[in-house]
This record gives sequence, structure tokens and C-alpha cells, in this order.
Amino acid sequence: AELAGASGISVQLRPDRKYIRDRDLFILRETVGSRLMIESAPSDDNIAKILEVKPSIVSLVADHTDQDSPVSGIDFAGAPIDYSELVMRLKGSNITVNFFVEPEVDAIRGASKAGADAVTINCSVFTDSNDDEEAQEELDRIDAAAQFAAKSNLTIMAARGIDYRNVRPLHELGMFSYFISGHAIVSRAVLTGMKEAVTEMVRIIGINSASE
Repeated sequence: AELAGASGISVQLRPDRKYIRDRDLFILRETVGSRLMIESAPSDDNIAKILEVKPSIVSLVADHTDQDSPVSGIDFAGAPIDYSELVMRLKGSNITVNFFVEPEVDAIRGASKAGADAVTINCSVFTDSNDDEEAQEELDRIDAAAQFAAKSNLTIMAARGIDYRNVRPLHELGMFSYFISGHAIVSRAVLTGMKEAVTEMVRIIGINSASE
């Protein structure tokens, strides 16, 4: 992915270690030449491991007791933990802190207040939309959230369900520094190889892409 132009590698660290195991994190930290981003719920075990590995970026997501639940944005209003203290701990290890949030101003405000460096906006409603009207309505919501994030001096990323077709209108907003695309790229890579799959995405959105 990096040789084909991806500017970062993003992985999910789940409590059950379904996709990525602890050993994988250390191997990735030594081999990834660009940015390694670990997406994780803020559980004590995971945070301890992240502080040990020291990736470039940590992306904090909502902590679900049901491990099969889709990843969702953090609800700062009902958060049971002090994210400001957690952000300070992570930044103390030179880790950039990103929050995965819904495309809502209050969520962006919560991330900024906690001291985040960046936010990843959940684009799943847009990418799963069934008609043009629904897609445009959600795109407008994403745009408004991204505009607010920009005013808050946050780096802005987009993720969830992004593929070669729906990334274009997101890119045209001109608000995102990075796009995180996993399933679409890897699925195409099965047929074309990773180089061709990543190169095509990079061609569409430019060099600021990340492969998950």
C-alpha cells in the first residue's frame, strides 16, 4: 500500500483481537514507513498497549460491550471517562490524538474541548445511502461538521464505507486531509493486486489517503 502511494496505514485494535493481535502492532510499528494509526476503544488494556507501541496516531472510538456492534462515534455528553486526561497521556508519548465522531457540531466541539488534534467523521450514512436525495442531505451534514472542525483547527479525516465511487463527492468538499478506505481497496486488490488498487484510489483523491 505504501509503495503504491498510501500515506498511512490504519488498523483496528479490538478487545477480542479479532483482526490485529498485540504482536502485529509491534511488527507494524517497525515496518510502516508512513503513519501508523491504531483505531481503538479507550479501554485500559488497549490504551496501555497503545502507549507501549507508540503509533503515529490513535483514533478513539466508542467502547461497545457487544464486540459485533459497528464502530460508532464517541458521545462526549454521556462519556463516562475524562477524555481530556486521556488525551494528555497520549500526547505525552508524542501520539497524535484523533476522535471518531458523528457528523455533528456538538461531537466536533467535544473532541476539540478534550484537546484532540484531529477528528475522523463517520460517513457511513452517506456511503450507505440508497438515493440521491438522502446522499445529498447527509453530504451537507458532513460538510457542515467539517467546516466547524476546520474552524476549530482540527485535522479532518473521512472514513466508513468509502469506495472508488462515493469518495469523489467527499473529495470535492475540499475539507478532508485524509480518507481511510479499507474494504474497497482490499476487495479490489484481490483481483488487481494491492499496487493497482491503491494507485487507483490515490489517483482519485491525490496523495492524502490511508489504507486500512
